[in-house]
Amino acid sequence: MKDCSLNSTFPNSGNWKYKGETIEEVLRKDSGYIKDLIKLHPYFCLSKECMFEAQQITKGFYDKWVKPKHMPQNIFEGLRVYSKPYDFDFNDEEVVRLNNLKLSNT
Repeated sequence: MKDCSLNSTFPNSGNWKYKGETIEEVLRKDSGYIKDLIKLHPYFCLSKECMFEAQQITKGFYDKWVKPKHMPQNIFEGLRVYSKPYDFDFNDEEVVRLNNLKLSNT
């Protein structure tokens, strides 16, 4: 998926987490997933207009996960579960730079 707009939908086939949903829908409920796709998927990027809208939608978002303050009895208790939705503010220079780099390579 290259140069996605807010109305672009994730394919129903493949290994996508949110099949058949639009970029805008996913941004509102799991913007961290979109961020991870930009960082990790070699062909996923947002159009300039979509990135601008993503910055407006996610302004002020932050990851609400709190690291446990007690010493866990089980080593896995203190680990974060990354499969759960999390918020990410797209007003992040690294993500914008990486997205622009991918756009320029299209």
